[in-house]
Amino acid sequence: MIEKDKIYPVIVDESENIIYISDPETYEIIYLNQAMKGTLDLEPGKDYQGRCCYELLQGQRAPCSFCTNALLTTDKFYTWKHFNEKLNRYYSLRDKLVEIEGHLYRMEICVDITESEMLHKNLERQLSIEETLVQCIHMLTDNSDIDMSMNGLLRIIGEFYQADRAYIFEYNYEKNILVNTNEWCREGITPQKENLQSVPAEVSKQWMDLFHDYGAVHLPSVRRRAEENAPEADILEQQGIGCLMAAPIWDADSRGEDGQKLLYGFIGVDDPTRGAEHIKLLQSVAFFIYNEIQKRRMIMKLEEMSRIDVLTGMGNRNYYMEKLESLAKLDLGSLGVVFCDINGLKYANDHFGHAYGDKMIQSVADGVKQTFPEYAYRIGGDEFIALYINGTKEAFYKRFEALKDYAQNECICDFSMGVNFGEGNINVDQLISGSDKMMYTEKQIYYDNTLEGRSVQHRAAARQLVNDIKEGDFEVFLQPKIYLDTGEMVGAEALLRRKKEDGDYYLPEQFISLYEKEGVIQFLDRFAFEEVCGILKEWIETGAEAVPVSVNFSRISLMQRGIVRDLAQIREKYGVPEKLLVLEITESISKMEPPALKELMKEFEKYHFVVSLDDYGYQYSNLSILSNMDFVELKLDKSLVDNLKDNPKARVVVENSIEMCRQLNKVISTAEGIESKEQMDILKGFNCDMGQGFLFSHPLLKKEFFQKYGKHS
Repeated sequence: MIEKDKIYPVIVDESENIIYISDPETYEIIYLNQAMKGTLDLEPGKDYQGRCCYELLQGQRAPCSFCTNALLTTDKFYTWKHFNEKLNRYYSLRDKLVEIEGHLYRMEICVDITESEMLHKNLERQLSIEETLVQCIHMLTDNSDIDMSMNGLLRIIGEFYQADRAYIFEYNYEKNILVNTNEWCREGITPQKENLQSVPAEVSKQWMDLFHDYGAVHLPSVRRRAEENAPEADILEQQGIGCLMAAPIWDADSRGEDGQKLLYGFIGVDDPTRGAEHIKLLQSVAFFIYNEIQKRRMIMKLEEMSRIDVLTGMGNRNYYMEKLESLAKLDLGSLGVVFCDINGLKYANDHFGHAYGDKMIQSVADGVKQTFPEYAYRIGGDEFIALYINGTKEAFYKRFEALKDYAQNECICDFSMGVNFGEGNINVDQLISGSDKMMYTEKQIYYDNTLEGRSVQHRAAARQLVNDIKEGDFEVFLQPKIYLDTGEMVGAEALLRRKKEDGDYYLPEQFISLYEKEGVIQFLDRFAFEEVCGILKEWIETGAEAVPVSVNFSRISLMQRGIVRDLAQIREKYGVPEKLLVLEITESISKMEPPALKELMKEFEKYHFVVSLDDYGYQYSNLSILSNMDFVELKLDKSLVDNLKDNPKARVVVENSIEMCRQLNKVISTAEGIESKEQMDILKGFNCDMGQGFLFSHPLLKKEFFQKYGKHS
């Protein structure tokens, strides 16, 4: 049987725990097990006996201040934890006095707990970071003053990192500079904010790259950056900065020209002495800073919206009332007041739609803002007021004359005005009331001289339509006319479309009748005619085979004095052959007085215009017009073509109308709205000459039309 005194040394020597024995009086090492020798990295065979424990184990020159010898007994272990600076490890220690050959020795059993201790300390640090972040968030959200919030947050950040300075910089992209907007400095550190209000953005170019690539900047040595000729080093050295950390504040709603996130600014700390490895705190705080800035921007915008009229951008009634309250507290030297009210806005809304009414409001607002930009308000649906504070009477009335000039020459609608000016002992309410009464007096005169505002609205509608045409709101499309027997494209009809804001188009039936009702359709008809002349000229000059194009004309347009002569002059200006232009008119032309209709026919003949009768069969047909006017073409309305398949009566009407064309001096018959081959076959069976409709082509822009049908002669 093996003796105990031989077993114990083997067990102790082979244990994974570190064990040593020393003399508590002399501190000499008596014994080290293999685990301890390995930990100390002792060379094999090297004698350790006689060396002191504080020197060999702790790297000290004298007994350790934390030595536990005085606390040890023979009956139980003394347990404690210690960080060994020499080994850079944490240990759980169990110490006890043991008797060996009649002498008491210190025995220490050491367990390496570095991993668990580091985990624990990391958790503590993480908790500290989270607590700091929570403090920062509270600081941001609990203060209404943004500067107080930011400065308080920087104090928390600076104290966490035990830094000299904490700060926020914002980018001004318009001026290409950095601006130090907020800072906190440790006691004894000189503030730098005033010196950093216009830092060239170029100095942070490399930082921006680091922000994008790594999400932070950490400069452990500014001196080394200076040796590398980094552009920011000079500025940093001038401030005496040795190291720094910074995290980006991203503008989450914007992108740069390269598509990357746009930098709003950054938060940084100078010379941090603690927690430099925890830069994520800066990054997290930066995120909350931008969120708070955005939230406050939104609140400011909402507050502004509560005071600003959205349609015009002017101050609204709320803003106006605030201004009146502030005026009551001032000792005014003078005050000028202009009251404006749009004439006929309700009529315009009812007859042209609210979109047009909004344009009227915006047009008046533009004039008021241009002449009285300081204090201009929309205080009601059609009411505006402008104030001129502490200015001269001459300057005020000069501005008022400018507003009258705008009303006469630029505004798309009429509006009444009342004006008042006072000096010395100012009674604001009386001045405003006086200008209001003057305005309503002028408004009454306006309504007395017009029939419910219609004559003015006619002028306004005409002015607006001409302006819309100039702005390019209308476009000419071409729909081909097809010879049914051969399928050959032999002509086209010009069709107007009005552009929508989303890039789509309004169809003619959505706007033509409105312009006819207001008697301003002639501007649109002339525009379409001149556009077609331009298209034909382009075809001719490029050597393309030009085909006749028909242009629709309203009865209202043809009643204008000298209209046919004007069209002939336009045709001549563009050098377009007479045979290439066809005027399309509807049966409503028969409503003209016989003398006027007869005169119109003479004008057509005099200036060599050929005429097509459009929409034949729509609602009713006045056959007398066919006997009184010479047409080169009769166009069967789509409503007749739609019923060809299922309505025998429609087929009889269409067939006989086509035959009538053949007998009326060979008038060309054209069917509109052909959408199926079955309809086309029926029409061909009736010997219809031409057709147009979606079966052949939708209306096309001139470029698309030429690409599909263009030929060179």
